[in-house]
Parts: sequence; structure tokens; C-alpha cells
Amino acid sequence: MPTLTCARCGETRDPLTQPPVGGELGARIQGSICSVCWAEWSEASARLINHYGLVLGNADHRERIRSSMKQFLGFEPASAHEHQPDPGPVPS
Repeated sequence: MPTLTCARCGETRDPLTQPPVGGELGARIQGSICSVCWAEWSEASARLINHYGLVLGNADHRERIRSSMKQFLGFEPASAHEHQPDPGPVPS
């Protein structure tokens, strides 16, 4: 089986066997994200859906999940309204 260097974790691992979502985004994910990171996103997305009570039938909720997925996979930066980790004390 071919391998790829994952854009998210940087490890050389097995790729996804098929695009996980439709369209251009699915092809991008299949070509750059390993199966391990995709499995991590699958678990994280379930927690996100449950925590916020998101409904996949709601277009706004689907967009929120898609945006979170892109951020998780490193395809776009975290939104300003998202919690950012504390960078720690400023060196003097």
C-alpha cells in the first residue's frame, strides 16, 4: 500500500482509501491527510456535535463542522473567536 507524509502530523503513514467527503475538499483530504489523523477528526467531530448539540440537517451547523474540520486538519487557521491556547509568559 502506498504511503503519504501527512500535512497535519508530518508522519509517513497509510493514506485514506477513498475521499472522506465529496468534491475538491475530499480529494484534498485524501491526498494530504493520513488515516490516523482522519480517525482523530472523526472522534473530535462526534464530541463537537454532541457538546454543541449540532444538527447535521441544519446548514449553519454543517458549515460550523466543516470549518472546524478544516482548522483541525490545518487547512485554515483557527478563527479569532475560537479559544486559542495561552502562549505563556512573555520573555523579558
